[in-house]
Amino acid sequence: MSQTSSGDGQSIRREAERVVNEVAQQLRTLEDGTTWFSALSRAEQRTVLQEVAGYAMQAHITTADGREGVARSGGGNQQWRGADAGSSRA
Repeated sequence: MSQTSSGDGQSIRREAERVVNEVAQQLRTLEDGTTWFSALSRAEQRTVLQEVAGYAMQAHITTADGREGVARSGGGNQQWRGADAGSSRA
């Protein structure tokens, strides 16, 4: 992990892009990505989450994509409350 100062938003954005892409391509485990994220300051975590939200908007993900991601992350035991919460589910 490279060291970045909390005031260097550009560096954390570049690092976040790299780490998120490595996890998405399975070049880095989700556990490694989680460890990296957990080591960041709250401000850096917020920056990373903003970046990831931007990726999701660009990708036009669906509720089904979200459910799949939650299941893959090990969160499948939790009930998913997506945009269609309240509608019947198959």
